[in-house]
Amino acid sequence: MDNSKNVFIFKEKLKIPNLKEGFFKFLKTYGVLGAAIGIVMGQAVAKVINVLVEALIMPILGVVLPGNEWQDAVLQLGKVKFKIGLIIAATIDFLAISLAVILFVKFLLKIENIKKQEGDGNA
Repeated sequence: MDNSKNVFIFKEKLKIPNLKEGFFKFLKTYGVLGAAIGIVMGQAVAKVINVLVEALIMPILGVVLPGNEWQDAVLQLGKVKFKIGLIIAATIDFLAISLAVILFVKFLLKIENIKKQEGDGNA
């Protein structure tokens, strides 16, 4: 029994769309390209924020909270040990990153407002 004819007939009946056209239609329909660009830009902004936190905010906090020994603080209740120092450190990191994000966004909004005012003045 020769199955090659059946396979050939199956391929003729099956309409396979052009992969390239389908891919570009998918990108346009679902805005995947915009989402991908947003993700890449978000990662770039995250790097800037991390540098701001590490280079600017954490040294200031290092003066206020000298040494890192407080990060090893443990609260022990019976046999259970709660690593309170890590919780405090994570909270401080969160607050420092939040502060950096707020300052970064305010800076960008200020630049945008200045550009709008310059555009209104030229009109």
